[in-house]
Amino acid sequence: MLSGIEKIIFTAAVALAAGLAFSEFFRKYRLVSRGQKVARFDRPGKRLWEMLYRVFLQLPVFAQRPVTGFFHAVIFWGFLVFLGVTLNHVAEGFFAGLSLFGHGSINSLLLFAANLFAGLIILAVIYFFFRRYVFRAKSLDRPSYQSLTVLFFIFTLMVSFIFYEAFKGYYPLLVNKGNFLANWVHFHMLPARALIIDSAVTFWIKSLWWLHILIIMAFGVFILYSKHLHLLAGPLNLIFRNLGVKAEIPLLNLEEQEKFGTPQVTDLNRKDLLDLFSCAECGRCDDVCPAFQSGKALSPKILLEKLKNHLLASRSQLRSDPANLKKLLGEVVSEEEVWDCTTCAACMEVCPMLNEHIAKIMGMRQFGVLMESRFPEEFQTLYRGLENQGNPWGINADTRGEWAKDLQIPLISEKGETDILFWVGCAGSFDQHSQKIARSFVKILQRAGVDFAFLGNEEKCCGDPARRSGMEYLFQIQARQNIEVLNRYKFRRIVTTCPHGYHVLKNEYAKMGGSYSVLHHAELLDELLAQGRIRIAGGETGKVTYHDPCYLGRYNHIYDPPRRLLQNLNQRQPLEMAASKKTSFCCGAGGGGMWKEEKSGKRISHCRMEQAEKTGADTIVTACPFCSIMFHDAIAETGREKMKTLDLAQAMEEKLI
Repeated sequence: MLSGIEKIIFTAAVALAAGLAFSEFFRKYRLVSRGQKVARFDRPGKRLWEMLYRVFLQLPVFAQRPVTGFFHAVIFWGFLVFLGVTLNHVAEGFFAGLSLFGHGSINSLLLFAANLFAGLIILAVIYFFFRRYVFRAKSLDRPSYQSLTVLFFIFTLMVSFIFYEAFKGYYPLLVNKGNFLANWVHFHMLPARALIIDSAVTFWIKSLWWLHILIIMAFGVFILYSKHLHLLAGPLNLIFRNLGVKAEIPLLNLEEQEKFGTPQVTDLNRKDLLDLFSCAECGRCDDVCPAFQSGKALSPKILLEKLKNHLLASRSQLRSDPANLKKLLGEVVSEEEVWDCTTCAACMEVCPMLNEHIAKIMGMRQFGVLMESRFPEEFQTLYRGLENQGNPWGINADTRGEWAKDLQIPLISEKGETDILFWVGCAGSFDQHSQKIARSFVKILQRAGVDFAFLGNEEKCCGDPARRSGMEYLFQIQARQNIEVLNRYKFRRIVTTCPHGYHVLKNEYAKMGGSYSVLHHAELLDELLAQGRIRIAGGETGKVTYHDPCYLGRYNHIYDPPRRLLQNLNQRQPLEMAASKKTSFCCGAGGGGMWKEEKSGKRISHCRMEQAEKTGADTIVTACPFCSIMFHDAIAETGREKMKTLDLAQAMEEKLI
C-alpha cells in the first residue's frame, strides 16, 4: 500500500519516535539509579506471578471505584487486542494484502474483538472526560492537559481504526460492483457509506492508516514524558514490591551510620524513586487517607507528586552540585504534611501500583528527629517519658504493675515458666480507661483456667510510639531492654491487647534477636471460645459496630476473629461501617498521634464516630486500647453520650457465664 518514499518516511518516523522515547527513558532510569540500593530480588517467581495477575486481571483498579475500574480495565484489555491490530496495520502498509494472522477465522476473531473493544473504549473515553473535566471527582484536584492529551490520542486511535476497517471492507465491494444493499449488514462499513464517495475510498484508506500509525508513535513518546509513564513503570514497580512486613521500617545502624533518614531526594532508595514514576495520580490514596479526609495538609498523592517534581527539577544539579540539593523536610514537603500522617497504611492498601508512601514519610521524620531535632513540641513529653520512665506518659516506672495488685496475677519472675505471657503494654498499665480492658481480659483468662503470668515492672514500652514518630534511637533502647528481659524466661506464647505492641513484638523484634510467637487477645479469646473453655450468655444486647484497628487489620490481616466473637456475643454479625476491614478509617492515634494535638481540620476520631453513628449502632467495639481512648474522648467531645465504646474483652466479660 505504501509507496517507496512513504516507506522511507515511515522508517524515519519510527526511528525518531524510538529515539525520543529511549532518550527520555534513560534520563529517568538515571534519576532512579541515583537512589540508594535496596534488595528486592528474593522470591522472583512470586514477584513475577503477582505482577502478571495484578496487571492482566486489573483487579486493583476495581477496588472502591468499580465503574471507573471497569472502564480503566476495558482500555487496558482493548489495547492488548489493538497491539495485534497495529502490528497487522504496519504489515499491510509495507505489503499490500498481507495479514499476520491470515485471512481466516483467527483474523476475523481479532477484528471482531477489536471492533467490540473500540466501541467500549470510546465509551470509556467519554466517561473519563466527563469525570475529570465536567463533574470533577474530588480526588482529581485540577484539570490536567496530560490526561486530556491521552484521551484525545485514545479517541483518535479508535475512530481511525473504525473508519480504516470500514473503508478497507468497502473497497472490494466497490471494485467488484457487488450488491451493496445485501452487504449493509456489515456494520463496520456503515461509516464509509455514509460519509464518502466511491472515488475517494483509496485516499481515505491510506490517510487513516497514516493517522492511526502516527498517533501510536506520538502516544508512545508522550507516555515517557508524562504521568502516564506509570503504564511502563507500574508493572516494574509491582515486581519490586515489599514482600515482608507492611510499611516496614529499616533497622538503622545507629553506631556506624553518619546520617539518618532521608535528608535529600538521593537518600531515598530506588524503589521509592520508582514509586514516583509509577504513581497514576488516581487519588485512591486521598480517598482513604484520614488526614486528607479530615481536612489536614497531607495528601499522599500530592506528596508523591512533590517528590517527583523535585527529582525532575534537580536533573542538572544532580550532575553538578548534588550535595546542595533541597532538603525534603520543610523545603520540598512541608512539616505539617509529614507529621499529619498516622501511619495507618490505608494509602498503601488501596494503591494499584503498591507505592510505599509511609517509607518516604518515615525517612523524613527520622531525619527531622535524629539529625535536626525538629518535631512537634508535644513529643518532648513523649521522648522524655520513654527515656526516663520507659513509658510515653512519663509515669513512675515502679507503678507499672499496680493496676493488677488485687487480681493475683503471678509475675513470671516468681513463676519462672508459663504457657502465656501477658504483655500488658503502656496503655493497659498506666491509662485508667485502658486498665479496665486489661482487667477484663485477665478475668476471662482466669475463668478459662489459662496458665499465664506477666512481667510487671520489668516490662518497658514496646517502642512503637518512638519508632513511628521517627525517634529510632529510643525505639532501639526500649526494644533491646525488652528482648533481654524476655529472653531470660520460658513461655510458649505472648498475648497482648495492643495491636501496636503486637505488631512490634511479632514483626520487628525478630531483626534484633527477639523471635516470639505472639497473639492478639482477639485471637486468644476466639480460640478459648472455640475450645469451650469460656461460655457466654446468648441474646441480643444492642446494636454493635466494630472498628478495625489499623495495626491489627491492615498490618496483620486479623479481621475475622473479632467479628466471630461479636457474632457469638450478640447473636448476629456486627453492623459494618462503610469504611471497614481493609479500608477501615484510622482513629487518629497511630504514628505518635496519641501524643500530638491535631491543629488543623477536624479530629480524625470525630470523623470515625460520625461513620459509626451512620450504622445506627449504639456501641462501637474495638480491639485496641489506643482506639478505645480516642473514641471515649470523641464521645465526650461531640456530645454523643448515647453511644458507648468497649473493647472486645470488656464486651465478653459482661456476658461470661
